[in-house]
Amino acid sequence: MSTAKTGLRVEHEIHKRRRSRNVGLGLVLGGFVFLIMGITYVKLTTQNAERAAEIRAKEAAEAAAQGTETSSTEEGSD
Repeated sequence: MSTAKTGLRVEHEIHKRRRSRNVGLGLVLGGFVFLIMGITYVKLTTQNAERAAEIRAKEAAEAAAQGTETSSTEEGSD
């Protein structure tokens, strides 16, 4: 009985090396993708936090400005 008929194939050393190299390269590329995704996530999170702080400060300043306008208007109407 030949090995071709039974479906058993002996893998050549070159193919083993190629597969090993391809798996290694795939892992490196996958790691690079996750690194880029992580950096992007951190940048966006930081920017969103800074933007939220700016918005809160602006709203607080507007509320304080309206509060002083309201109190000065109330004082003037007495």
